[in-house]
Amino acid sequence: MAVTQKTLILGIVLLVVGLGVGYGFGTTAAPVRTVTTTVSAPATTVTVTTTTTVARTVTQTVTTTAPVAGGLSGAVPIGGLWPLTGELSSFGEENKVAFELAVKEVNDWLKARGEAWYLSPVVEDSATDPKTALDKMRILHGRGVRIVVGPMASAEIRELKSYADANKILVISPSSTSPGLAIPGDFVLRYCPDDTVQGPAIARTAYVAGVRYLIPVWRGDAWGDGLKDATVRAFSKILQNEKTQGAVHDGIRFEPGAKEFSVEAAKLADIVGDWVRRYGADKVGVLLVSFEEAIPLFVASGKYDVLSRVKWFGTDGTAANALLVNTRESAAFSVKTKFVSTIAAPSYSPKFEHVKTYIEKTLGRTPAPYAYNTYDAVWTVAIALEAVDEYSTEKVRALLPSVIENYFGASGWFRLNEAGDRAFADYELWAILEKDGKYGWSIVGVWKGGIDAVEWKIPIYG
Repeated sequence: MAVTQKTLILGIVLLVVGLGVGYGFGTTAAPVRTVTTTVSAPATTVTVTTTTTVARTVTQTVTTTAPVAGGLSGAVPIGGLWPLTGELSSFGEENKVAFELAVKEVNDWLKARGEAWYLSPVVEDSATDPKTALDKMRILHGRGVRIVVGPMASAEIRELKSYADANKILVISPSSTSPGLAIPGDFVLRYCPDDTVQGPAIARTAYVAGVRYLIPVWRGDAWGDGLKDATVRAFSKILQNEKTQGAVHDGIRFEPGAKEFSVEAAKLADIVGDWVRRYGADKVGVLLVSFEEAIPLFVASGKYDVLSRVKWFGTDGTAANALLVNTRESAAFSVKTKFVSTIAAPSYSPKFEHVKTYIEKTLGRTPAPYAYNTYDAVWTVAIALEAVDEYSTEKVRALLPSVIENYFGASGWFRLNEAGDRAFADYELWAILEKDGKYGWSIVGVWKGGIDAVEWKIPIYG
């Protein structure tokens, strides 16, 4: 019996301000290029042509041949699993808003095309807790959800991964970065790089800031352990390559979700004090790998003068965190220590501005970059679903790498590596600055991954 074929022509026109840059200053002009990619997935052939003109207009055309029989119709569930409570609640709130915006726009697009299906969002709270995340994944599965955007923390992904793989539930995280979860062929995709990329960004930033003796303090979970190790390796390699005298301390590992840090702060003050006496405050730095535990740690650390005299460095767990800047004691400590946090950088464009403006109007604050990955996850999934015309996670997963490689979204151009993670990124450097007695996050620089160099927008180290 002949299979009826459906041909889909999708045109997306985007005005690009600066392609593949990943930050809002020092941008380069968009190159002129035409790329044609043909990918075969089960029962699906996809040809994607991308053309970038001198006028910086990008036209994406996806021509798809897929079977109509048993095609999509009615409500197609898509899950959102966000930490709406717990240590990542402010990030979770931003990603939920981005998720809802993308679902609405996808449905408007499908309606305008006269399609018979639409996305039906089902949102659950992971509470930034691995066991809760798994429980909520089971609930989503029971409600017929086979594609989930989120959760955010690597510990959550690690907990639910086996269940997702066994049940072929496609999980797309905008922010999980543990290198231990970079596993080819599984049902977890991550629209951000793993921490083998972020570690060198933090290490180079600390080195450029003058630090030669680094003391790590980190959250003891899959994400914290992995990122601490990646940063320590990168910092030690820099010292070796630069033939510079320095060292990394064994540091302090704390339990995830800790609320009180008087013991850790006292211990850290002893370690820092010893190294400051031996090497000087200008050469000693603290690496903090945490979520919102940074707030009580900063409050406790503020009682020790020596901890305010050295530079502190954070990660994507603290960059642009709303609670950190809104708590006056932690914000003041951040300013004193020139606390700089890294986070994977989106590409600035009208699409980026569209999502940013929407979230700012909704929540009253600028979102962290991972919200743009969430927006792009919904859109790329929708394009893949439209192409395969079937609620098949296997077919969607097989097609997504080609869709992504030829898609320009709120986070910019990217591709997935063999493990299903974002293959590359620059990293923005965020810091809390004070002006007229008010505290706010600002982008003070960028780490350029291609050349392992830091470019400052605001030279906070003088």
